[in-house]
Amino acid sequence: FGRVVDPDVQFEELNPLCGDRIRVELRLADGGQILEARFSGEMCAIAKGSASILFESLEGRAVAAAVAISDLEVLESLAGAIPKNRIQCALLPISALRGAVRVEGDRGPLT
Repeated sequence: FGRVVDPDVQFEELNPLCGDRIRVELRLADGGQILEARFSGEMCAIAKGSASILFESLEGRAVAAAVAISDLEVLESLAGAIPKNRIQCALLPISALRGAVRVEGDRGPLT
């Protein structure tokens, strides 16, 4: 949890159903490897826990490998039953990560 100084990629995602808001910031190596990944925002415990687990695994990964993490992998990493009406909360961090990479990719290659 926190901010990246001078991030290469930044993106904010909102869950309109509950008002959770997450900001993703990444610092990347020239080869597309994630050097630093942080998140911030106002979110419920499920979204924050999911983000914490996900973001701990991002540093050192290639961007392509990070965004290839499946929704199922994210849910399984939480090691507990998430009520159906809260699944969107748990998936907000991976959705924001994918959005950040998609937007940055629209500006140019992430390699």
